[in-house]
Order: sequence, then C-alpha cells, then structure tokens
Amino acid sequence: MNKKILTLLASASLAFFMSACGDDNSSSAGVDCLDNENCLDDDISSDSDDAKSSSSVKKDDKSSSSKKDEKSSSSTKDESSSSVKDDSSSSVNSSSSAKDDKSSSSEKKDDESSSSEKKDEKSSSSEKVESSSSEPPVSSSSEEPESSSSVELKVTYLSETPNAADLEVSGDTLFAVFQRSYSDGSSLLKYENGLVALYKLSDGTLLDTIPLVTKNPQVIKMVKGSLYVGTQGEYNPDTWGIDADETRGIEKIDLKKKKSELWVSGTLLGGGVYMMDADPVSGKAVVAVYKAYQNVPAVEVDLNDKSVRKIDGVVDASGSIYFDRKGELFYIGDRGSIDFDTYEMTPMVAYSYNGLKLTALYDDEMGYQPAGISVINGEVFVYISDFANAGKLYWIDYDEDEGYYISDENIQFSTDTKIVTVNGGLYVMDRKGKGSIAKVNTTAKTVAWQQAFEDRVNPWDIVAIDGSNAWVALYDVGEIRKISLGDGSTISSIDTKEFCAKKYEPVE
Repeated sequence: MNKKILTLLASASLAFFMSACGDDNSSSAGVDCLDNENCLDDDISSDSDDAKSSSSVKKDDKSSSSKKDEKSSSSTKDESSSSVKDDSSSSVNSSSSAKDDKSSSSEKKDDESSSSEKKDEKSSSSEKVESSSSEPPVSSSSEEPESSSSVELKVTYLSETPNAADLEVSGDTLFAVFQRSYSDGSSLLKYENGLVALYKLSDGTLLDTIPLVTKNPQVIKMVKGSLYVGTQGEYNPDTWGIDADETRGIEKIDLKKKKSELWVSGTLLGGGVYMMDADPVSGKAVVAVYKAYQNVPAVEVDLNDKSVRKIDGVVDASGSIYFDRKGELFYIGDRGSIDFDTYEMTPMVAYSYNGLKLTALYDDEMGYQPAGISVINGEVFVYISDFANAGKLYWIDYDEDEGYYISDENIQFSTDTKIVTVNGGLYVMDRKGKGSIAKVNTTAKTVAWQQAFEDRVNPWDIVAIDGSNAWVALYDVGEIRKISLGDGSTISSIDTKEFCAKKYEPVE
C-alpha cells in the first residue's frame, strides 16, 4: 500500500525575511502563565496608569490599544521578502524561502536604548533619547520630538514589515516575537536585536515589550512559566552558513524582571535555531540546528539544566519539529540530502521520537520532502512538497503487518504551506499568491473552508484566542490579524509597524 510519488526535484533555498527595527521600553502588565504560575508580580496590573505611560512604543493609549480595520494593513509590501522556508546552497535571497541566513555578528544592542528595565519611568515614557544612545527608542509617531538638548530628532522607517516570526499564548496574554531586520543596500539583511511584545489576548491591547539579547528570532515557547526564544542570528557569507557562537541560541525570559538572557548558546547547540518545539511539562525540547544547507541536525535540549544531546539519524531537520502533548511524542521532518556529484540521496522521511529512538512513519521512497507535521486525535498529518510544482497534505495509516505507511489520498495546496493545530483542529496556511487560510475536516479528509486574503499578506502562524477566534501573524505586512475560526473572516487587527520606527539625530 506504500505510495511512490515523484522523485525529489531540486531543493529550494533557505532564506529569510525583511523585518523591522526599533527599541522598546517596559510597561508593567499582569500575565498569567501555563500551569497556573504567575509570571509577574501580583500587585502589577495591566490597567494601571504606569502600564499605560511607561512603554515608549505607544504613541498614545488610543493608537496602541485600538483595533485596526482589515483594510489598514501596511500599504507598502516588500515584494522582495520571501515566504517559503526552503534551502539552497547557492543563494541567500531565494524568492521561495522563509527566513534568511544572515551575516555573522557578535555585537549586541546598547542596553541603554533597548532595555525594558529603565529606572526612570518619566524618561522611558517620553519621546526623548540620550544623544549617547546608539539606538534610540521606538516610536509609532512620524512626528519630530525634541530631545532634552532641543535637538530635533527624525524618524525613519527602515522596513514596513516587522516580521512577527512566531506567536505563543499563555493565560490571557498573547506573545509575539519580532525579528527586526533591515537592508542597508547590501545583499544580506542587517538585524537589530529581536523583540518580544505582550498583548491582551482578547483585543490585542499592547501590554509590554521585552528586548532580546540576540538577533533573528525564529520561535517562541512557554515552558514552566518562562518564555524561551530560539534565535538563529546572522548568516556568515564567508562560511556559507550559521556560526556556532554566543550571538545566537535559546534565550530565557524572566517575565517578572522583564529581562532575557542567553540560556543555551549556539556554541553548545552547534549553530543557530531554525525550528524548536518543547514539552511544557518536562522542559525537554527538540531543536533543528541550522549549520548550513542540508546540514540541519536535530538535538534534544533539556531546558532545565541546559544539556544538549544530538539525535542520531537526522540529516536535515528543517522539514518540521512538532510535539504532540497527548501522545507525548516529538515529530521530526527530515528533508534528507542529495550529493550533487553522484545524485545519491539520503531518505526524506517523517519520524516520531520518544526520547530514545526514531521511528519512520512512511517509506523513504517517498519523493517529496516533509514540510510540516501535525497530530489530530492521534492521527498524524504530514504536508509534503517538492518546493517547485506540487505540495500535498497526506495522513499516516498503520497496519499491524506493514507498520506505518502514507495514505493514497491527499489534499492538494501549494508548494509553500504551513500546517498548524489550533483548538484540536487542523489549519493550513497557504502562502502562494495573496495567501489563504483553510480548515481541514480531518474526519472526512476534506477542506471545510478556505479564506483567501484581499492582499498579499503571507500568513505565518496562528494561535487560538478562544473557541471561536484566533490571531494570525502576517509576515509581509506590519499586522497581526484577528480572524473567525468559523470561516476565516477578518474581525480586527493589531498594527505592529510601530516596532519598525527608529529615531535618530540627523548628521549635519
């Protein structure tokens, strides 16, 4: 019953996106965490006057907390930003890629300009900056505020796409991590340190911002009351890959102190974080560590003691990393590799991993690379793509005699698609063209509904607000959109372009 499909077409390249620049200040907010843990002090309220006044990313209460009409997404789309997460050995600017490899950098952002722990709340809530600050604070305003020295500061928008790379929910709080990159005219993106924004889950009111200590974040996860952010750092054009150093890795955020630290470095991991999922109970995580094209090993990380152990047998884990809480299993999509001299290939296969061994879920003669894995009611769904012409959603069957095998049936979407589990349902974010979101009836194996966007917005991640609504991170515009889970229609949105604004003192 094994299905043999087309052999592997040429793998496309790993590239990343244009993000936004900016700095932030802290506004105190109450946050509920998983496992009923309080991450912030009990006497701190998101409704307090201090919370409303201390964040420098807010222009005023109206602009930071009001919901935006679906038509108010960024008018400037960066068409050079790619939407696909595929890889290539020859280019870092493929139009079908999802996250750029970056140039090496060990410099970190000036704490005076980016820290959310500023002691002077008066100065942190104003639009004034110190002339010695290397990176002035963010502002959502295009006006020209005056500094304490009466020097007029200009505001520039280095990018229109802050690039919310991943979303997470805990209690009544929505967490979004922003990559904040820009172009200086060279072939590689430049990066400011990443930023985490906290919003009220129900309506998107901005509660707080926390700067990261490293660059180019890819994923954010809540584990045991702490946020963990996996960062890839910048691409090194000299080595054609990602360095294993202290400028990337897994950061741990203390939500009470509103401070992040590098918890597991790229030196220990062996490169930058490309994908990561974690068991929120045990604290164990599986990480796809990007070193170079077709060299993306999987490692198991214990977030409790920072220990790292390589998972033998995985060649290129950039296909997918997914943790099924009910089954307590990790799933790894291995894209394999090809020797371009001999054209010999290693297997392209989806694995389950129980912490001890890998189990292949379908025959390695499958010619398409795994590009996403989700589990619904114990049934494994695998999205497979050739990254050139076709992409299809399959499901895994099991026979006592034959073991695991891939189904004959499938649902076709595009080559650039991400599948996500939300409230026990399977949703497909298709990024081809203007982009669309679809819900799959996993019982009937049909599309329940599919909602196309009116403009090209590139849906990137989706998390539930409640049983009826969800937030969707959009990658090509400065927006996080609230949609109905009933039909995908837009309800409102959060304008994130303020994280792209950067003040500077003009040079005469």
